[in-house]
Amino acid sequence: MRRLLETSLAALLLVAPLAGAAAESVVKAVEVEGNRRVEIDAIKAALSQKKGQPLDPDKVQKDIREVMKLGFFSDVVVESRGDPKAPTLVYRVVERPSVQEARVEGNEELSNDDLKEVLEVKPFSILDLTAVRKNVKKIQEKYIEKGYFLAEVGYRLEEKPDNQVVVVFTVNEHAKVQVRQVSFVGNAHVPKEDIVPYMQTQEGGFLAFLSSAGTYKEEAIQRDVQAVQAVYLERGYVNVKVGRPATSLSPDKRYIYISIPVEEGEQYHIGKIGFSGELLDKRPVLEGLLQTKPDELFVRSKIGHDLFAVGDIYRDMGYAYANVNPLTQLDEQKRILDLTFDVQPGQKVYFEKIEMTGNTRTRDKVIRRELRIYEGELFSATGIKLSKQRVTALGYFETVEISTKKGSADDKMVATVEVKERSTGTFQVGAGFSSYENFILTGQIAQNNFFGWGQTLSLSVQWSSIRQLGTIQFVEPYFFDSRWTFAFDIYATEALYANFTRRSLGGSMTWGYELSGLSWLFPWASHLDDLRLFATYTNEHVVVSSAISQLRLYNSFRSGTTSAIRFSLQYDKRDNRLFPTSGTYNMVSAEVAPPLLAPGALFGKDVNLFTRYSLDSRYYRPLFWGIVFRFKLTAGFIKPWDDQHPIPISERYYLGGINSVRGYRMLDLSPRLPAGTGFSGDSALALVNVGGNKELILNFELELPFLEKVGLRGVVFFDAGNAFMPGKWSDPNVGLSLYKSWGFGLRWFSPIGPLRFEWGIPLNRRRDPLSGLYYDNDIDFQFTIGNFF
Repeated sequence: MRRLLETSLAALLLVAPLAGAAAESVVKAVEVEGNRRVEIDAIKAALSQKKGQPLDPDKVQKDIREVMKLGFFSDVVVESRGDPKAPTLVYRVVERPSVQEARVEGNEELSNDDLKEVLEVKPFSILDLTAVRKNVKKIQEKYIEKGYFLAEVGYRLEEKPDNQVVVVFTVNEHAKVQVRQVSFVGNAHVPKEDIVPYMQTQEGGFLAFLSSAGTYKEEAIQRDVQAVQAVYLERGYVNVKVGRPATSLSPDKRYIYISIPVEEGEQYHIGKIGFSGELLDKRPVLEGLLQTKPDELFVRSKIGHDLFAVGDIYRDMGYAYANVNPLTQLDEQKRILDLTFDVQPGQKVYFEKIEMTGNTRTRDKVIRRELRIYEGELFSATGIKLSKQRVTALGYFETVEISTKKGSADDKMVATVEVKERSTGTFQVGAGFSSYENFILTGQIAQNNFFGWGQTLSLSVQWSSIRQLGTIQFVEPYFFDSRWTFAFDIYATEALYANFTRRSLGGSMTWGYELSGLSWLFPWASHLDDLRLFATYTNEHVVVSSAISQLRLYNSFRSGTTSAIRFSLQYDKRDNRLFPTSGTYNMVSAEVAPPLLAPGALFGKDVNLFTRYSLDSRYYRPLFWGIVFRFKLTAGFIKPWDDQHPIPISERYYLGGINSVRGYRMLDLSPRLPAGTGFSGDSALALVNVGGNKELILNFELELPFLEKVGLRGVVFFDAGNAFMPGKWSDPNVGLSLYKSWGFGLRWFSPIGPLRFEWGIPLNRRRDPLSGLYYDNDIDFQFTIGNFF
């Protein structure tokens, strides 16, 4: 304030003597003094009083204000030097100090890293006391968020040479205040145990340090008042009143006690239900939508659902501004509430324009083809909801929002699809260690939104002591902007099974079609947006080598070419195809490798002929506290084409490993038969894995938030599965015919892709029949890159 008065006084001292001579004085020059960091040109650019102009005191006053507005100076003084008829104006400035350093003192419970994100005063910036005071408030809010309700935060400035200062934020943390007790006064009919779970504020306990339980936040308390009221409204107390919470501190100021007054009122039931307004002959439809029924208890959430459901009927007819109001009439004697839904549709509205924002990489058409709203067509609330779901399910965006605004006329509307893009490309070079694969090297270059076209292109390589894999894959979900899908992959693999080695070189080509495209022929097909039919042709040359005698496994260790076509039906309702947290995915397929696709003229006599059926079903459901439940069912059945072509051992089912039944050795859960251990007919017999012609796998998972900021989540799982011999559907060697395991792990959604680290514990450990020793580890660590579900 003193500086401001001095500046104003200096301006008045200058302007007063110049006022009379202004008309006959011409400015000879304009100079600036006192500046050290700020360029002269930057200051002069703010001046309106120029050289050669008549001296104007009003302009000088304005210049002082404009120079101060630059924010670099604490004082500006203007002097007139030389001949009064031709003065030289000198703007003498005093620069504000720069910040040499900003630090926090007194913080013991919160580290510098905890406070770094709220520390906005940066070194080398110009000192701004307003910003410093705002930072004080933010630091205090951070302490309150962590439960230090009584923390005191201030600041001091330490002057340094060369017009610099050190900003020191001083903290007196005091003790952490914990919510010791939440109580209610007047809750005669609803116990505390039924209310507290819906509140953000929770009582602290012995393990409160592991979560936010026990933390007191003023804004959370205000929201809790509404939460308490909502609990009562769900139970029919329509006149409930929740008062202002009272708080008190314990004498040692370590605990806070919260008391919430409640006036419950009386419980009401629903009486008559009716409709009024412009119903447009929709009364029968509306009556069938209602969850609220006469004579039932008043439940606010049901009425809220009914309001939206009734409104959506009209909004889906194009009445974008349809308004539905609940009109109520209370009978206090009978404790009955009569309810009338008053409908005012307004006028029909058309989409004039649909705009995209935020998609800097993704092309507009990739988003537009997922939309179920169209320019020139009537407004549709359901269309907006489906459009948001489908764009989100692409997995390319962190957030998707669809907003609307009035268009060029009352019956026109502009919809804006606003997205926030996420990284869809990965470059992975990794290494890991497994108890049975030993050292694992992996590398992958993948782009799930190739050049913003919505295509997938990936190149991956994996090497370990028992498997090597190289693959190139490409997927175009909308071939030439049609409903057709096109994909291909080329691969080379080598896998070391327990008793043989399988090497393969091949590729596949897939065509798919979204069945909603048949709506021109079958109108009901318009609802099949998430249902696709695929046809995949695979050509693969397989080489199998083994040291096991074929006396008991005659013609199983066969090499040859597989030429097969697979038809699959896929229904995908996941909320996100890359990182799903809710929804379902179901796929059934039938694969056939017949002689027709393997003519001898092209493939010779060594061909693999068979028929295979598969089922893949997945379920996702978010629970509470960020926990996601996942379930996966995998089933398969393969049978030979004829007696001359038994199922090759390399095509049979082998379970176990991180992508199957965790805790068991990779590809080691399999039926076993005695076979020779050498090539001679009298070689010793041993039990060898021969694979099954049927498989069943059940996977259950709970994925828990751990360190969300760095993309780290925990997982707890339970697996069960087995592969069965031909002609058998059970296994007497294990309970329920399924090998079971449980375990835990970590999932890191790293910048280079999802990494999985999991420890599996087998519940049905197997023994060697000769030695009697367990050959399943009691706990098995497994590592891989990529998603499981």
